[in-house]
Amino acid sequence: MPRTHSFSYRVSYGDTDRMDRVYYANYLEICERARGELLREAGFPYRGIETGGWFFPVRSCQARYFGYAVYDDLLLCRTRITRLRHATLAFTTDIFRDGSPKPLVSATVELACVRMDGRPDVIPPELRTAIAPYVEE
Repeated sequence: MPRTHSFSYRVSYGDTDRMDRVYYANYLEICERARGELLREAGFPYRGIETGGWFFPVRSCQARYFGYAVYDDLLLCRTRITRLRHATLAFTTDIFRDGSPKPLVSATVELACVRMDGRPDVIPPELRTAIAPYVEE
């Protein structure tokens, strides 16, 4: 069974729109924070990846919305790696209102491994090893 990383996030006033709901695009930013924390927990923070000469730009993203959060809600983000290929990987984050069994949002973000000059590269073996416990394949 793959490991899932859990990350809590309190909705700030700035996350919301005029309807007092979290603006739809802000969920992607929350997912980015959750991805960063998964990598940190795996012992491979993003700063270390960059220092090694790699970047992981977003190649694609998809989000499904089932509900909404409002100011001051405590959200629980559960992130796992749902695809790991030669030069790409995908993180899926399900965002729950604290205590709810059903997600408000489920988002998958695919990243591509590139060198500092922008050319595609294989995912470094040391990163692949560090994230292996989170891979759902």
